[in-house]
Amino acid sequence: MTKVLIVEDESLVRRDLVMTTPWEEIGCICIGGVSSGKEAIEVIKSEKIDIVITDIRMPEMTGLELTEIISEMCALSVNGDAIECIILSGYQDFEYARQAMRNGVQEYLVKPVDDDELLEAIKRAKSRLEAKNANSNLAGRLENQDESMIMFFKEYHLGEQKSQNAHYVARAIKTITERYVGGVTVEDAAGEMSISASYLSRVFKSETGYTFNDYLTNYRIKKALELLKNPDVKIYEAADLVGYSDARYFSQIFHKFTGLTPREFRNSVMKTDS
Repeated sequence: MTKVLIVEDESLVRRDLVMTTPWEEIGCICIGGVSSGKEAIEVIKSEKIDIVITDIRMPEMTGLELTEIISEMCALSVNGDAIECIILSGYQDFEYARQAMRNGVQEYLVKPVDDDELLEAIKRAKSRLEAKNANSNLAGRLENQDESMIMFFKEYHLGEQKSQNAHYVARAIKTITERYVGGVTVEDAAGEMSISASYLSRVFKSETGYTFNDYLTNYRIKKALELLKNPDVKIYEAADLVGYSDARYFSQIFHKFTGLTPREFRNSVMKTDS
């Protein structure tokens, strides 16, 4: 659940926020309240906090100063931790709101705070956290894409072949590149060369490091990656164009070989281009 920390120097207001807010109804848990920004920093250092609700006027450290420190802590976090801040203030001065926005605060509520307004602000903060976490997870998977199966795939060079076995393999790969859309099996390729499927399978694996089917799948996914870079090509169209009539099955295979779904890959390409 989303963890919330209350920072409020007025004990009655702090206790009211902690005790009377229906946290569970909005998927949150309030770990308690502290009376100063310094105490809040210590809690954040020792425990994973998702949302901080803070008063703006407090002794020693203001709510604005607290949000600035939180922003810096999140920026320096090796885990990419995100914390949403909600400011409560009895002051309707625009300058306070402007400073808060510079610190990344998007929720600024004027006291006395309406219960429904507070709940809506918390829900919006939760939604932003979920979006940030989703983007962070995707970014991590994009960084790890260098370790995906498709990144290691090397196409077999169809140059001059010095051995009979290499010649068979070259012909089999030529068959794959010409007929991968309609589908081709090792039996098909072997039959066209008047050799057994088991023999072709053996020399194919020895020469390329792949089974015939694995090479075919890698080749298809590589072609799909090229197609998905074009925003005009729909995902189900890309699947069909590389030989998968079932778009759902294509997505499963694509994810297995790249670590991303077709949609995630396309979105990452679009973000890079924009």
